[in-house]
Amino acid sequence: MVSFKALAFLALSTSAAVEAHMRLSWPPPLAGDNNPNTVNADAFLHYPYGCCGREVPGRCNGHLDLLNTDEGKPVVTWAPGQKVNFTLTGQKAQAKADNVVGGTHYGGSCQVGFSTDGGKTFKTATTWQGNCPLRKGDITPSSQVFDFTVPADLPAGERTIFIWNWINREQEKFETCASVTISGSNGGGDPDKEPESSPAPSSAPQQPSASAPPSAPSSASTSSARKGRPSKTQSSAPPANTGTGDKAQYTLEGCTCSCPYQTWSQACECYECDSPLTKRHLVERKALEMHNEAQRNAAKLNVPHRRAESVAWSSRPDMLLDIDFAGAACKSQGNPVELQFPNPGPDVVKGDGEYKLGTPSC
Repeated sequence: MVSFKALAFLALSTSAAVEAHMRLSWPPPLAGDNNPNTVNADAFLHYPYGCCGREVPGRCNGHLDLLNTDEGKPVVTWAPGQKVNFTLTGQKAQAKADNVVGGTHYGGSCQVGFSTDGGKTFKTATTWQGNCPLRKGDITPSSQVFDFTVPADLPAGERTIFIWNWINREQEKFETCASVTISGSNGGGDPDKEPESSPAPSSAPQQPSASAPPSAPSSASTSSARKGRPSKTQSSAPPANTGTGDKAQYTLEGCTCSCPYQTWSQACECYECDSPLTKRHLVERKALEMHNEAQRNAAKLNVPHRRAESVAWSSRPDMLLDIDFAGAACKSQGNPVELQFPNPGPDVVKGDGEYKLGTPSC
């Protein structure tokens, strides 16, 4: 016989599980607590659509209206054809409203994609048919790293929307968006080929650096790094290429910041700040933290990337976003079946086979 205490514990655990799960961590999402442009962080980005008596939000968890505001400024730049990554978290959001720690729900199925028309349409980049979030991971971003390739002919542009969509076995839907810059031309190419020029690479180099995370810099190296920083009276032009490779570029607090790409660094350089009053050294410190987080994420990419068939961006399928919330057009089968996206697009990651896959009813 099951004891009353066991039943009570199960009820409390189930209640917490229903409320909060996972959200996008990298790139920093719109209204995310880790986005430097966020004014008021959304405490409920890791809650299901329509959960807990709240109204079902619109696209991007109700934050699409931030795209063309200061809060929608991109902090990550990706290039067409570049191998990048995103990370997930279930940690408690640092926000004014109280919220709970989330959970992975031991998997589900996910899609990521982009919108190049301000959120009117979303096309699929990569689909994970099962085992997303990763069953072997926990709620920390470092254990939930997913690599994919930016479509080679994705049009260049500012404030392109990157979207993550997750359906778990409890028939709950989650959706988080980030504003990103897509650099380079919008010509076609081999999806597995690195772009010939990467003026703005970001969170995931094609191969992670083999070096370990840097230890605390010595006083001599710190002094040297500080001397290399541009002062307020220096030219706003980007630093000259020293021949050490490409630069990872970030837009942060009105400044453009560059850090050595694919290498651990003790300093980043910021320039072209909107205001001469900007405390540039503080911005550079934030850029360095962001860059080194990207390097840590890249180091998790230990699974060879699968090759995707070449499909024109305009011909890629629309993402399945209208599912598993009140009034949605589609419903997944639910436990013990994980969603099989019926039109997953050309780049598909197969699950681990622990759960059967099933298509939704629409």
